[in-house]
Amino acid sequence: MALIGRLEEFEIADILQLIQFSQKDGCLTIKGKGKGKIFFEGGLVTHAICGDRKGERAIEEILRWKEGEFNFEIGQLADEHTIDLPIQHIILESARKIDEWHKISRLIPSVDVVVKIVEVPDSTVENIRLTPNEWRVLSFVDGKSTIKEIAKKANLEEFETAKIFFGLASSGLVMIIK
Repeated sequence: MALIGRLEEFEIADILQLIQFSQKDGCLTIKGKGKGKIFFEGGLVTHAICGDRKGERAIEEILRWKEGEFNFEIGQLADEHTIDLPIQHIILESARKIDEWHKISRLIPSVDVVVKIVEVPDSTVENIRLTPNEWRVLSFVDGKSTIKEIAKKANLEEFETAKIFFGLASSGLVMIIK
């Protein structure tokens, strides 16, 4: 089964489900905003890589691409296994995160923006209670580090860190420096 095409014609989620349904072994290579590979054994996803991301995070990145090309090579297997979830679960979780990213991106256009603490926050900020992850993220805010860098320092996913900063910025504790 040769499977080659363009992302403008077929959504990646549909391609993943087709490969799963056909129970094939192989590698789906996707070239879009970058290059990604998703490996299958018996139709089940076993590994994915996209840039420095692996596993579910790699698939989440690839699912955002709407332009590019794909090619499925039968028989090519992964050297490692980073995924142990059904593809439907990963697709649904990715769709949820993509929807949340749209909301977050209204305030935070990318993870490459810098944040700084608001020195004199509004008086309503006194009633805010922070979670341990919010405190951890705030501890790395220096007015120079990007959200991406803070996520790495805090050992959190970029999405989770951006989501935290969205809440902190919405409440007036931090501001985004573009």
